[in-house]
Amino acid sequence: MVNTKKNIKKIFAFLLCIAVIGCVFAGCSKSGEADEITDKTMLIAYTEEVEPFLYKDKNGKLTGFDVDLFKKIYDNVKNDTKNYKFVKVDKDYKVGDDIAYTDKKGTEYIAYTMIGAVQKNVGSVNEDFSFTDDIITNKIITVTKSGNNISDYSDLTGKKLAVVTDTAKAALDKNATIKNNNKNVVYPTVKDALAALDKGSVDAVVTDEFSFSPLDTAESYQVLNGSLGETSYAFMFKKGDWVVDNWNEAIYELKSPDYNDKDEFTPMVEKHFGYNASNFDFVPSKTK
Repeated sequence: MVNTKKNIKKIFAFLLCIAVIGCVFAGCSKSGEADEITDKTMLIAYTEEVEPFLYKDKNGKLTGFDVDLFKKIYDNVKNDTKNYKFVKVDKDYKVGDDIAYTDKKGTEYIAYTMIGAVQKNVGSVNEDFSFTDDIITNKIITVTKSGNNISDYSDLTGKKLAVVTDTAKAALDKNATIKNNNKNVVYPTVKDALAALDKGSVDAVVTDEFSFSPLDTAESYQVLNGSLGETSYAFMFKKGDWVVDNWNEAIYELKSPDYNDKDEFTPMVEKHFGYNASNFDFVPSKTK
């Protein structure tokens, strides 16, 4: 009986040893954020905190949509890196070229990509850098009361518009025909502007989707077809970087039920933005 117990213990110890060895070779520990930056660490740059894209939580840890999305796709885009680290850089930082971090030994490291509310189509950035497909889009929209006589932008002539946010004002400024044919009043918040619309003080509200869409107002208001402008957000890379399509495919796989039991991407967008703020429509060439 004693010998049997000893044999069982030996077998258990042997199996445990095999399991540990298996974990070492299979890489049981999942890739995560690095405690120490090495030449096997993927540096992810950001310039500032912008909610809900990237910001620090109450414990001082970076969180947000861009952070969560990156963590989800990292294992599919890591190449030969072993872990990653988020590093804050100057606003004029050139991803893929400038030094993002220097350790105590003087070793310099360059960031692989830049995230955190990075905008496309601004100045010369499209010519200077490469981007993933649009991940998040914030449109400048016009909202009116449901059932009124304003059905499109041509009906706004001579109307009084409430304008919310600097982004909406800038977009309206670029549409001189609409701006010059109306009386425009600036409101500090979308709720203030909608209150004025409810009272009949204004005829329509010009705002952005980030401000309006999370509100539970579907039955009370209507959004005119089209927009006065839009801001596209994506991940930025060095110009001509061949890995951009890999990142696009990784996001696509996260979104497509063909690769997962369900779409994991859209719920993530809705969690952080309060609605589906994404028009990401990349499709790998092999599936087109």
